[in-house]
Amino acid sequence: MKNPTILFVLTILCAFFTTLFSNILLQDMGYTGTRNTTGTVTGQDTAGNIKIDTASIKNLSASVKSVAKKLSPSVVSIIISKDVQTYKTDPFGFFYEPSGTVRKQIGGGTGFFVTKEGLVLTNKHVVSDPQASYTIITAGGEEFTGKVLAFDPTTDLAMVQTYDVDGKKLADREPVSFVNDTDTLEVGDFLIAIGNALAEFKNTVTFGVVSALGRTIEAGDMGTQETELLTGLIQTDAAINPGNSGWPLVNLDGKVIGINTAIASNATGLGFAIPLSEKEVQYLIHSVEKSGTIKRAFVGVRTTPLTPDIAKSLNLTITFGDLIVNSPDAIVAKSPAEKAGLMSGDIITEAAGTALRDGITLRDIVKDKVPGDEITLKVWRKKSGKEEIVKLTLGEQ
Repeated sequence: MKNPTILFVLTILCAFFTTLFSNILLQDMGYTGTRNTTGTVTGQDTAGNIKIDTASIKNLSASVKSVAKKLSPSVVSIIISKDVQTYKTDPFGFFYEPSGTVRKQIGGGTGFFVTKEGLVLTNKHVVSDPQASYTIITAGGEEFTGKVLAFDPTTDLAMVQTYDVDGKKLADREPVSFVNDTDTLEVGDFLIAIGNALAEFKNTVTFGVVSALGRTIEAGDMGTQETELLTGLIQTDAAINPGNSGWPLVNLDGKVIGINTAIASNATGLGFAIPLSEKEVQYLIHSVEKSGTIKRAFVGVRTTPLTPDIAKSLNLTITFGDLIVNSPDAIVAKSPAEKAGLMSGDIITEAAGTALRDGITLRDIVKDKVPGDEITLKVWRKKSGKEEIVKLTLGEQ
């Protein structure tokens, strides 16, 4: 094109139509772009989905700081001390003989106040050594004596009473608050963990999300070499380290949703917590105060999770649920299970409205209940080959 005027006009027209068609295409894709006065690019699709901007991030940061500040006085470090044998030797190191004992710190964990009188909830494996002594240290540096009151027979929980130098219970602690129902938890929910990292760094705060729900793991205690099967756990990517056992896991409303209990030692960002609700914890407190022990609701039945392989071997059409084992002691005498007519070979497919699949077991459902609660079960009866509705009232053990 040798005419410069015509070339200029065509260039302007080309730019105009390019801009016009680009805007039409973006609108068809459901995007309208603006730039706010703070310089943050925001966008909104035609469905009205919420956008993340700088203000939202600042609000999130403020929430985390607020929760950490609020919870910090309620979270304590638990220092484990024990008499350790000492030895004397000759200058060449050939011979050893006992020379006495010395009190040393051998470990540590975390706990948190659940009553104003200084009752602390922590993990059972943190305070399981009857030969050890336990010192409770607050975020403000106050030191108290801890006495283990009770262990939970069904999961990794323990109650420790805190005493002052005069041997009196405390009276002015700030207890944490709990969510009403852990069933409202969803994968992706933000959460905060606060505790004693590596038994050294008190009240360390970490942040993450709910990575998964209903996890089952076999947790091992490096000190006692004992293992325990834990089910129905919350999986989180919030940084958890040795010494973090007993950390409260908290939502952005400052409500405790669980207690950190284990990590995957061969991975990063794999922590597990026991879910906790207000009703469950209040029952535990009442049980300890009333009887000095933790008593739990029970059905009185031995079950095993039904898998497709097990179902195939037994020629069953049902492939999920809790299978009542074929054993003489599968049903405890005079238990709620016996009174409800449950039998070996029956399959419990649902409890309290929750299907027993994807790692969720009857034990997980009952854990959140208290003795005297009535629950409804859906049971496939071996005798009739049909599914029935069974109601039973939970007992106490």
